[in-house]
Amino acid sequence: MRTMKITLEQAKEKVLNNIISAEIGTYTTMYAPDKAVLSISNIMSLTGLTKYGARKAIKELIKDGMIYYTSQGCPELTDLDGKPLEPFYTPRPPINGYALTEKGHKSQAWQDACDEWCKSMEEGANGI
Repeated sequence: MRTMKITLEQAKEKVLNNIISAEIGTYTTMYAPDKAVLSISNIMSLTGLTKYGARKAIKELIKDGMIYYTSQGCPELTDLDGKPLEPFYTPRPPINGYALTEKGHKSQAWQDACDEWCKSMEEGANGI
């Protein structure tokens, strides 16, 4: 298999765009309602980067203040009466990975992604 070499800036852009996509809603679930958290293995899978390339890009994005490492718990899910929901009645292991910082939410990449998402929602609502 032949690998394609990309620059660090291209790798950073790939990682950031995938975290932004997750934050907009692609990967958020009822288990992780606070924020989208992508693990290193998710990032590698989504971007096609090697572990080394992904970690290098992540390190630079953390240094730039765009993302941070976090752990998000998966609490027990209950109905309105407080009864556990089947089959999701037990807490799940936490999700460990990377999420956007406040600076990441204010970035041009975030704004562009939000604008694109809003446009696609408008087109869908208008039956286009």
